[in-house]
Amino acid sequence: MNSIDIESKKFLGQPKNFVSIFNALLFDGQQVLKSEYLKDENSELVMNVSSKHVDIIKRYEDGTYLDLFVIESQSYVDPSMVARVMEYESVARMRYIRQNFKKHVPMHTRLPMILTVVLYVGESKWNAAKRLSELEIIHPGFEDMFNEFKLNLIELNTNHKYNTGEKATQDFFDLLRMIYRKQILKEDLDREFNRDALYFAYVVTKNKELLNIYQESEKGDVKVCRALDEMFEESTNKGIQMGIKQGIEQGIERGVKNTQIKIAINMLVRNNQTLEEISEIVGLDLNALRELKKSI
Repeated sequence: MNSIDIESKKFLGQPKNFVSIFNALLFDGQQVLKSEYLKDENSELVMNVSSKHVDIIKRYEDGTYLDLFVIESQSYVDPSMVARVMEYESVARMRYIRQNFKKHVPMHTRLPMILTVVLYVGESKWNAAKRLSELEIIHPGFEDMFNEFKLNLIELNTNHKYNTGEKATQDFFDLLRMIYRKQILKEDLDREFNRDALYFAYVVTKNKELLNIYQESEKGDVKVCRALDEMFEESTNKGIQMGIKQGIEQGIERGVKNTQIKIAINMLVRNNQTLEEISEIVGLDLNALRELKKSI
């Protein structure tokens, strides 16, 4: 078990944090699911499914229905994740049937809902299948017979801002977005972050500045953003200077004006616009911009 797995269990396994992930995905942060209805699941079912690398399993019970919730925390893109989640859920259902019914399931019996959320905390884009139909070959004429399966995927490296309704998980989500986008909003400069969220963000990103802030702080919430903003600014300036130097050398070879290159590199480093938009503004073709981007 690696450090991310260990810290995932510590941080996401806390009842309020755990249930907030599902409230974020299903109810836009509204507190529909309550942490007091969560129960740790320690049955043989968990032992069986956990051996297949599911991170956290808990039961949710409010007197009207019984659900089994699973969080699978991913730090890398797994092309087979759709199939893995299908396996987890199938194993869980069959274990439940075997444990609760001697011979067969009585007619009209309804099984507990099993819901899996994949929390992707990696920096690179999730470019793997999100549906079974994107993973398997579906031959012409078999479309109507194919049983689709879709991942419940939360990606923290996109522009989408999730609302968890819980400070600790919201702080963790927002910290990762800031680090991956290398951008701090002005209104966040003096924001205080949950200390556990700060450490979990460090474990995921290996950002040394986060570790320094964590070690220097004592108990309670921590101000992070001004230090990160300075780090991003310094990193951006270094990238711009290096990119300008390399870009000018490449541009001279192609007879392109240095001013265009400088503008393009600034825009590429700040990463706020698409290549198509930059091309239209500075007058460089897409191939030239792609080569510049590689050199930064």
